[in-house]
Amino acid sequence: MQRLDPFKREALVVLYWHRMVSTDQIRRLIAPAAPIRTVQHKLLALQTDGLAAGLHRHRAPRTWHVTESGAELVEESGRVEPRPYRIPRAAVVELLQEHTLDVVETGIAFTNAARRRGDECGPLSWTPEAAHRFRDGRGRRQGVVIADAVLDYVLNEDGRRSQRTFFVELDRATMPVPRLAQKLRSYVQYHDYIPGKPNSAGRPAWRSRYARFPRLLVVLSGAAEHVLERRLADLRAYARAMHGLALAGDRVCALGTTLRRLREHGPAADIALPLLAESGAPVSAFAWPKTGNP
Repeated sequence: MQRLDPFKREALVVLYWHRMVSTDQIRRLIAPAAPIRTVQHKLLALQTDGLAAGLHRHRAPRTWHVTESGAELVEESGRVEPRPYRIPRAAVVELLQEHTLDVVETGIAFTNAARRRGDECGPLSWTPEAAHRFRDGRGRRQGVVIADAVLDYVLNEDGRRSQRTFFVELDRATMPVPRLAQKLRSYVQYHDYIPGKPNSAGRPAWRSRYARFPRLLVVLSGAAEHVLERRLADLRAYARAMHGLALAGDRVCALGTTLRRLREHGPAADIALPLLAESGAPVSAFAWPKTGNP
């Protein structure tokens, strides 16, 4: 890695960590002031060196990912924990890339907010595809909920620093609303899961990974804004009607928004719809709905 200039080193790590990133996303994450042509030339140089490869998308900017050689170089550097997968060069890529790019775009909305506000959230502040295992209330059936990303953000308000961690669930208007609501239920089950015998007085499983249970942020994209707004309203109504879900609002903070809202206004604005709380008034992604506990 030392033979690469600072931009190329950072770009390679970002590509490795997030799997697929567009040219402009790399620019906004690493060097927002850099001309796009400079970024393109740097990425093409990585491709020439056999460390990165570009994917051409129909009528869309080029997407980049690391090659096997690039992945090995990043892993040898020790900059990040090794990822358990490689990027396939097949039809699977076509299915994954729009969803993956929107997850990255969600992270960029938080990094942009951090730059503006003086908070902390950088290109590696979210981990894609984090699995969390649990068992049902009787301890018999094992389940798993895989967050599209777990994002860490440090707020700096009048010199007082506080941590916010998010489970990010991104849906490109492909999953039926009832299935999205079932994913909310899975997060509640994970929150309530205590390893050992049912009704034991042990520690919840999530405490071995998190200081506080992360907020769940459902981000919708992939359709017209009025369609996504309707899906958000339907998701809230469905979740509020599901047995046990509405009652979980005091212990699990679940919020929903659209990617457009998040990008245009930032996570600190009132852009998120509470999905489990009694009040449906929009709140900041950093806030906890008033009916729950902070």
